[in-house]
Amino acid sequence: MSDKQKVLFVCTANQQRSPTAEELYRNDRRFQVKSAGTSRLATQQVDESLVQWADIVVAMEAHHAQSIRERFPSASRDARFIVLDIPDIFQYMDSTLQREISERFEQEL
Repeated sequence: MSDKQKVLFVCTANQQRSPTAEELYRNDRRFQVKSAGTSRLATQQVDESLVQWADIVVAMEAHHAQSIRERFPSASRDARFIVLDIPDIFQYMDSTLQREISERFEQEL
């Protein structure tokens, strides 16, 4: 039995921001991490089972959190939501993106 918090990082396409966050925290002993996107074209699309799995849903922008709450109301009821307010202007693993994710996420914990 793990006492790690389960964290789902979410952006739009699951290609830049949320996979970067997943990679940043993959080996963090505090967390189990996954990532997904809200778009139908996302590499890994967010679904009800992922939302139910998560203790914390970390959305890159407010509309991601709103979309999840609207699409999966019962699954998202018990999850804690954190919105990082990081716009879709970065490439995967960009150093500024890594810094923004870690600073904003750690501040919200």
